Amino acid sequence: MAFSPARVSPEDIRAELLRLRQGPALGHPGAVTALSDPLRALLLVRTPPLSNAVSETTRLVAALRRAIDALTPHERRYAAADFNLLGEHSWPSLTERQESLARVLGCSAKTVRRHAGQALDTLALLIADGSYLAGPPPPGSDAPASVAGTAPGDGTSRFFGITATSRVDVICSALPAADPARQRPSEPLYARYAGFADLDALFYVRVHFAQYFPAATIRDFHPGEYYNAEPDSLIVLGAPERNTAFAEFGPHLPYRFTPPPDPAITFPGHGQVRLTPLWAPEGELVADLTVITRLTLSQGTTVILLGGCLTLGVLGAAKCLLNGERGPRNTAYLDDLAPGGDLIAVTATRKVGGITDTPDLTAVEPLLLLTRDTADGFTTRLDNTAHYTGR
Repeated sequence: MAFSPARVSPEDIRAELLRLRQGPALGHPGAVTALSDPLRALLLVRTPPLSNAVSETTRLVAALRRAIDALTPHERRYAAADFNLLGEHSWPSLTERQESLARVLGCSAKTVRRHAGQALDTLALLIADGSYLAGPPPPGSDAPASVAGTAPGDGTSRFFGITATSRVDVICSALPAADPARQRPSEPLYARYAGFADLDALFYVRVHFAQYFPAATIRDFHPGEYYNAEPDSLIVLGAPERNTAFAEFGPHLPYRFTPPPDPAITFPGHGQVRLTPLWAPEGELVADLTVITRLTLSQGTTVILLGGCLTLGVLGAAKCLLNGERGPRNTAYLDDLAPGGDLIAVTATRKVGGITDTPDLTAVEPLLLLTRDTADGFTTRLDNTAHYTGR
């Protein structure tokens, strides 16, 4: 009995996956025989037999494993545990597997269930869409490059740890309370964004995330109003002196910002490197330091710090990762150097004729690049600071 893959909706696939992950799930391969005929046909068409000896059950399990492998590292962790593919969390029931994962991550089982539900949503979309399972589309094809709602090539999704249904919190830096009449909610002239600094970067991030991830939940916060809601991705804009959320990560970072009037960034444990913005003789800002930091927390949250000595550098960080075709190239470049891991990249963002010139890391290497394994300190991978005149 033949079925068209288009007749199986993501909602139907999700409902079947919900049933499949109960009990031993893929720890008992025969469980896949309970899948409906349409879903089995869809999975099998993505996984042609390698030999006549390969059973249909084996091919179905292989197709599901391949779909799970196509998830981002964050969501893959939850899906692999749910479907009983991780030896350390191999328990006969879904509840036991999720509680086991929660103990390792140091979070509540409720948090694991929430992330697992989001991973299941993405998995259903991947199977329904088929682009990841079937491989890249042929030249000239009109097939989408990825699941709807993610950036082309999915490099942006991997770098930020964001998928179609993720929860993303953005904490923007704050202005001094110079105009309390517009910054206090009780005042008649109150405007919420009047207390935000680095607004160019905030709106740039918000607009591009909305384009790339239209189904994701994206919220922005003033540092003073943020509370930890355990997002999938946390984006922090600015610098420690104007963003207390940024400052809270200071003890875990090898660099320090010096605020104006003499702005600089220093790396005390890495050759005492000190970098400053560049100024024209007339006093006009020519280039600022852009600092991109990615931290991956054991609970699964990806933290991205988009920093700069001044606001130009912060906007440069946002544009470096999200601008047109250059953004995916830059995120892929950084992720290749530290696949899914922690990194710090420093580059210069230049202002040319009033235009913020987006850095292209594939053409000009970062001034400084540090990476680390989760258990170790940061290690310098690239150091091109000798070629920078603002020292």
